[in-house]
Amino acid sequence: MVPFYEFRPEDISIIHNTRELKYRSHIHEQVEIIYVFELGQHININGADYEITEGQAAMIFPNTVHTYYRNEWRDTNQIFIICPAKIFGRVLPDLTDLAPENPIITDVDDTVKSAFSELLTCSDTAERLAWILLIISRLLKKLTLVHTTAAPVRDLTQKIIGYISRNFLENITLDSLAKEFSVSKFYISRTFSDKIKISLPNYLALIRAEYAAGLIRTTNDSITAICNSSGFTSQSTFNRAFKRIYCMTPREYKNNIEELYKI
Repeated sequence: MVPFYEFRPEDISIIHNTRELKYRSHIHEQVEIIYVFELGQHININGADYEITEGQAAMIFPNTVHTYYRNEWRDTNQIFIICPAKIFGRVLPDLTDLAPENPIITDVDDTVKSAFSELLTCSDTAERLAWILLIISRLLKKLTLVHTTAAPVRDLTQKIIGYISRNFLENITLDSLAKEFSVSKFYISRTFSDKIKISLPNYLALIRAEYAAGLIRTTNDSITAICNSSGFTSQSTFNRAFKRIYCMTPREYKNNIEELYKI
């Protein structure tokens, strides 16, 4: 299954989870941190499988493909922090062109463990920021960072993604993106294959299918109307893209929403 690009709000998300998470392959612009208080969590990061166990953490850098999965249904106790990569400005290094050799931190110190615990009950925004700054700064010291291939225009990947998120209902092609950003279409194509790990046509189909799925979940519109509202050129293209991503047709998805989103 191809990854989807998760558009998240620009604020901080702190999530306390009590069962092992199952969440399909995705990427986003934010830094994501998971810490396991008890038991464990399986995760695939950039194609490599890991199990984060009690007392361990993982840091997922921006625009990194990752998947949460489980081999069996089990309880756990874990916290997720998802925050904009540049929220702390120059206090922390720019992570845009960096990646960890190994994203798993096995020797989390007691101060950081306490900070994770504090976040479970903390509601004050300034205090949350302070705890998160401490966590990120300490965890970064535990990671060996390597430089990734830099884009010729700083943050161009994010700019392209942002542009598509605002205009995906329009006709977008390699040529139109190249013209919009004054680079070659070959560079645009390479950006998708190297950075986002998916071709432009498949990415557009993914974004449009995600949008269509949201309409199916939240409206009573017909499948035909949703197809026309989601940027697809034909019903057959819509059905094919949707089934490739969700492993079922739009109609089957609509008929099984309650079961699919059962807690």
